[in-house]
Amino acid sequence: MTQKFNYPVWCAVSIDRQGALPLHVQIFDQLRQRIVDGDLKKGARLPPSRKLAAELHVSRNTIILVYDRLLSEGYVEGKIGIGTFIAADLPEDSRPRRDTSPSPDGQQHAPPHVSRRAGTLLRLPLPSERNGSYSLSPTVPALDQLPFDQFAKVSAQYWRSAPTTDLGYGSPLGLPDLRREIALYLREAHGLTCSMEQILVISGTTQGFLLAGHILADPEDEVIVEDPAYLTRIAALTCGGLRLVHVPIDQEGLDCQRFDAYSPHAKLIVASPTNQFPFGSTMPLHKRLNLLEWARDRDAWIIEYDFNNAFHFSGRALPPLAALDRGGRVVYIGNFNRSVSPALNLAYMVVPEALIEAFSRGHHIFSFQAAVPMQGVIADFMGSGQLAAHIRRMGSRYRERANLVVQCLKSLPGIELDISATGAGLHLSAIPKVAVDDMAVSNALLAHRIDVPAMSGYCMNQPARTGFVIGFGNTPIERIAPAIRRFSEELQRVREHG
Repeated sequence: MTQKFNYPVWCAVSIDRQGALPLHVQIFDQLRQRIVDGDLKKGARLPPSRKLAAELHVSRNTIILVYDRLLSEGYVEGKIGIGTFIAADLPEDSRPRRDTSPSPDGQQHAPPHVSRRAGTLLRLPLPSERNGSYSLSPTVPALDQLPFDQFAKVSAQYWRSAPTTDLGYGSPLGLPDLRREIALYLREAHGLTCSMEQILVISGTTQGFLLAGHILADPEDEVIVEDPAYLTRIAALTCGGLRLVHVPIDQEGLDCQRFDAYSPHAKLIVASPTNQFPFGSTMPLHKRLNLLEWARDRDAWIIEYDFNNAFHFSGRALPPLAALDRGGRVVYIGNFNRSVSPALNLAYMVVPEALIEAFSRGHHIFSFQAAVPMQGVIADFMGSGQLAAHIRRMGSRYRERANLVVQCLKSLPGIELDISATGAGLHLSAIPKVAVDDMAVSNALLAHRIDVPAMSGYCMNQPARTGFVIGFGNTPIERIAPAIRRFSEELQRVREHG
């Protein structure tokens, strides 16, 4: 098959036909620089001399001179009968790197100027991303249990019948079919009644935080956030110049009675009422109602981050804050990361009716639209009943895995742990009653392909709370007990040897 040269960098080669330098020198200099800069990757094939000559409107002999010089100086390799390729080892690779040591007077060069917002982001101790192939990794669903055949069938059907309007820019708020399906899902699964006009489809939950921060608060406004918290998400609020106030939580989540001691004039509150990450806490109904009352009395807004409430397998699920809200104070953020796959990077927001216009404008200006074809596939997947069936099926499997994790943790000899409730979500917290270097334990487990992050890595208040975040979504039942035994061994080793 003939190789096509798409988006060639040589189209940007600039030739001065009236200049003093010969054409082959001009072309050589520019191609060489493209190679050194990495615009032309090592191993990439250059076009045949005849084709490049036609592209640049020069004679073939000119290009042959260029290729011969690139070859003689070690920038390309010729393969007989195949073509000319960028060399795997460039002359620059063997040259000394630029000296980055301090200047003779001992002074380091000043870093480039960045904004105060960027400085704040650089100082945030963000935890590492999760490894879905490791045992006990939190936030990761059972990706091997996805209904691949059904999803492929729905996807194929969509592409066979996709309207041409779906291939344009689409609705700035999200595909109407998907927004209708989300509204139906929220009403039936969570008791949250809203219209499709209140729903905005976004490409990831972080965009939801960015948008809500810009719409609901001004620079220097204080935002109450949970501690410990999902720092990667709330860090997005600092991009708008907001000041984060970290309020400690317990097994019942945020307690608004503490707010006056930390930030009595907060304009925004971020809360995850069910299976909070990383602590695993769930707010009881009376605390949810108290939080709504506090926000209404103080004219504050609430961002409800429904981290992974799709799976609830113990007792009756409590309604989200947005379902209890009668004053229009809650912006709800949900996603398909746990119910389908994090790879979709597809999320949504439900905003109060009074804020539809403001959020719609912001959503349009920031261009937070998710890929329309994927929205169409997920809408069809939901409409066919496949998503609901998958959630029901996986709920029973996650219940089994969660119960086994708790059973194994409770049976560990010589280790006393406070374990969070496991009625929902894909993770729990295990807090040792005797403090331990949780970061050392977590790092040691990575060598055994076990991903149990340290609780202290999600804390901003000092002294940081120590403990462990243990997932069960991605771990097959037969791997749970061995992984918990290894966790116990490393915990004991760190305790004994420090």
